[in-house]
Amino acid sequence: MENELKKKLESKKSNGKNKAPCKTCKKKAAIPIELPEPIDIEEFYVPTREDIHLAYVELGNRVADKREFINKVYMFLFNEEFNFGCRSCVNAQAMKLKNYIIQNLKIPL
Repeated sequence: MENELKKKLESKKSNGKNKAPCKTCKKKAAIPIELPEPIDIEEFYVPTREDIHLAYVELGNRVADKREFINKVYMFLFNEEFNFGCRSCVNAQAMKLKNYIIQNLKIPL
C-alpha cells in the first residue's frame, strides 16, 4: 500500500516543467473591434410619479388623444403595449397600473 502511495506522490510531483494551460477553459474574451452606436438620450422616456398618476387618470377619462402618452408610460413600467382594442385587456391592464400606483408609489387614489 505504501508503494502505491509513493508512486502516486511521485507522479504528482512536477519534473520542473510547467504544463500548458487548458485551451478550452482558458480562452480569452473576444475584444470587440467596433464600438456600438451611441445612444440618443432623447429617445428614452422616463416618466415621473406625476406622469404615472396622470396616465391613470387619463385612462379613466377615455380621451383618445392621450393614448400615446398612456402607452409610453405603460410600456416603461411593464414592458408591454397597452391594448386599447380589447375591453377585458384594458380592464386588466388598468387594474395592474392602479395596483402599481397604490403599492409601489404609495399614491392614494
